Amino acid sequence: MTRHTIACIALGLIGIVSWPSTSRGQTPEERSVIAVVERMFEGMRTADSARARSVFAAGARFAGVDARTNSPAVRFDSVDGWITAIAGSNGLWDEQIYDVRAFVDTGIAVVWAPYTFYLDRKISHCGVNVVDMLRVADEWKVIQIYDSRRREGCPDPLKAGTP
Repeated sequence: MTRHTIACIALGLIGIVSWPSTSRGQTPEERSVIAVVERMFEGMRTADSARARSVFAAGARFAGVDARTNSPAVRFDSVDGWITAIAGSNGLWDEQIYDVRAFVDTGIAVVWAPYTFYLDRKISHCGVNVVDMLRVADEWKVIQIYDSRRREGCPDPLKAGTP
């Protein structure tokens, strides 16, 4: 093999390995739906219930699988209950999302976001958030959030170099 052939093979392999992260940047629509999710969590972090509420459509709900106990259970929660809890959280809640993916098509969007939840700066639990959205009057609104919750194997995204 010539140096040129080896160089071409090496460049090709580098391109294949790096393809998922470099060939598909986020579109403006993907960035806009992720910004809605970030605004919601910023409202939670700062105990700003009005900011958190602003992202939800009427009738939105929470659902999830809670595996923090011995028998994982599906649960449903109201947005109003969560918003009320945010108002009284005193800024002790911090949900850090990372490796966020957004999928958008003609007025619908889904955001997939692994997370670690901190309570008073200590890891409480982690899992994945899935946020369903619809475009309502030229604005993205959350219609449902469902998540998984576990206590084991939680990464610490606030530490450098993680998750």
